[in-house]
Amino acid sequence: MRKIISNVLLLGSLFVLGCYEAQEGCLDVEAVNYDFSADKDVRDDCEYPLLRLAFDHRYITTDTVYTFRLDDSIYIDKAGNPFKVNDLRFYISNVHLIGANGQEYGVEDELSVYIPQSTNSDSLLEVIIEDNYAITSPSINQTYSIGTLRETFDVASIRFAIGVEGTANEGDPTALATSHPLNVRDSSLWFSQDSGYVFNYISVFRDTTAADTIPEVLRIGTTPYLQTVELPLGVEKRNGLHYFVRIQIDYQRWFEDINIKEDDKSTLIEKIVTNLPQSFSVVEVELQQN
Repeated sequence: MRKIISNVLLLGSLFVLGCYEAQEGCLDVEAVNYDFSADKDVRDDCEYPLLRLAFDHRYITTDTVYTFRLDDSIYIDKAGNPFKVNDLRFYISNVHLIGANGQEYGVEDELSVYIPQSTNSDSLLEVIIEDNYAITSPSINQTYSIGTLRETFDVASIRFAIGVEGTANEGDPTALATSHPLNVRDSSLWFSQDSGYVFNYISVFRDTTAADTIPEVLRIGTTPYLQTVELPLGVEKRNGLHYFVRIQIDYQRWFEDINIKEDDKSTLIEKIVTNLPQSFSVVEVELQQN
């Protein structure tokens, strides 16, 4: 009887094993969707950690924090003159995390930039660079996925440029995918092949009382006006988690030294560019699973 029971149990076990299907999943511990219960590793299913940024657009006075708004809000310069901002957009580039050891960590994503050759206007030189670009505005509310960043390390700071840094500023914007932020859709963000991108586009109303006033347009660009920002973080980058940084921009700092009635266009640009790096601060760092 015992032998019969044992045989039955053995047959039952074989039947169960015969019906079992191996579970497929990502078995890379660096992935955000690492599945320890999977039997079969499918690397194509793996999703890796991203460096993510979000921006809070603010206007901060001595005792109040306002959401910075375009067109419908009136701001006051240092001389007491009212002004309005009709449009404001700017590029972020070369986004890196800096380790406690001083090493820079960039994203894995790459971008092919096509640079026109002076000897032949129809000839383009392909240069592969790190793809870490975004364009933001107070009118945009989103989280930017800058790119894939797998390394684990102690993070000291985040560094980025305000503008389009390096080789990308020499490329042909029309040669890029239409969805890429460097493929400019209008001339407001592009000077020429020689001068490259408009880093900051700002349209301000000097006169807030006249209904038909024409805005003053400030198109800021070229290498001398490229600004670098570095902000302390201090939160460890870990395996399998997205690294999210929320950055606050205080536009009061951008405009704090201007005299909207008396400053000419070049003076406004010089003052704003000088103030840019001091207007950014980190308000949140989070390690995210999803």
